[in-house]
Formats: sequence, C-alpha cells, structure tokens
Amino acid sequence: MCLAIPSKVVDIFEEDGQKYAIAEYKGVRQKAKLALLEGVNVGDYVLIHTGYALEKMNEEDAKLSLDAWEELFEVLDEMNGVKKQ
Repeated sequence: MCLAIPSKVVDIFEEDGQKYAIAEYKGVRQKAKLALLEGVNVGDYVLIHTGYALEKMNEEDAKLSLDAWEELFEVLDEMNGVKKQ
C-alpha cells in the first residue's frame, strides 16, 4: 500500500531531456518526474510516489483530501500527546 498527499506544483522545468515538477506540501518541496502525466501546469495538484507524479487532481478534490489528512494528523497528535502552540 502506498499513501500520497496532494502537493501543489510550484515550478516545472526540463533537465537532461526529462520534464520535472517541483511540488510543495506544508513548505516541503520535492522534485517529481512528469513522464507519466500530460498537461500538468504550475498551480495544479499532483500525487507523487517514488519520484513520479502519478495523478493530477482538481483543486476541489485536492483540498478535500488535504482536509482529511489534516484531521488525521490532528488525531494522531492528540493520541501521542502533542500539544498545539
């Protein structure tokens, strides 16, 4: 099983003949190959696994998914005794 959190594409570039995206989630940026997708633009949301963008998501679905992840993280923090500042 793999889990992927939607990340927002903040840059697209080519390197060594390959097309890449830089995608960001909560300030963490990662590089992902775009070899498996077409039509990805800056501002789009993608799911990334093992360095590849696997799926493009519309903004509404991405935000619903991100909200669900945030709820999960909050519950896990509560279970682990993490206090919010």
